[in-house]
Amino acid sequence: MACRNRGIAYKGRVVLTCMVWGHPYQEQASVPMYHSAPGQSRLATQLTEEEQVRIAQRIGLIQHLPTGVFDLGTEPTDRKTKECVICMLDFAYGDPVRFLPCLHTYHVGCIDDWLMRSLTCPSCMEPVDAALLSSYET
Repeated sequence: MACRNRGIAYKGRVVLTCMVWGHPYQEQASVPMYHSAPGQSRLATQLTEEEQVRIAQRIGLIQHLPTGVFDLGTEPTDRKTKECVICMLDFAYGDPVRFLPCLHTYHVGCIDDWLMRSLTCPSCMEPVDAALLSSYET
């Protein structure tokens, strides 16, 4: 079924309209919000091209960081990290985690949100981008 969508912005949402079997059909799609600074939020559609490029580069950088699944280990010496210091919740077996170059570990969702705001490790403040970029040079 072919459908021609038209997007109309309304209160932070885009309302998509199209014709389905001769009747108008509306569907709401969320427009992502970008929080450039505390108390400052803008719709992703309101960002300049330069801002969109910077966000895309940051997302690409984050996606190059290794991920894994949390496994507590069987030996007491294996129990290095017990909780994500961003959300303060204990890691559970099978939780998706991301590893930073400084060897700190966080929930993927927690650290990805953090790194979109600041490219430093929340535990040691080591710059993540410099460490990641230097690993490509070796």
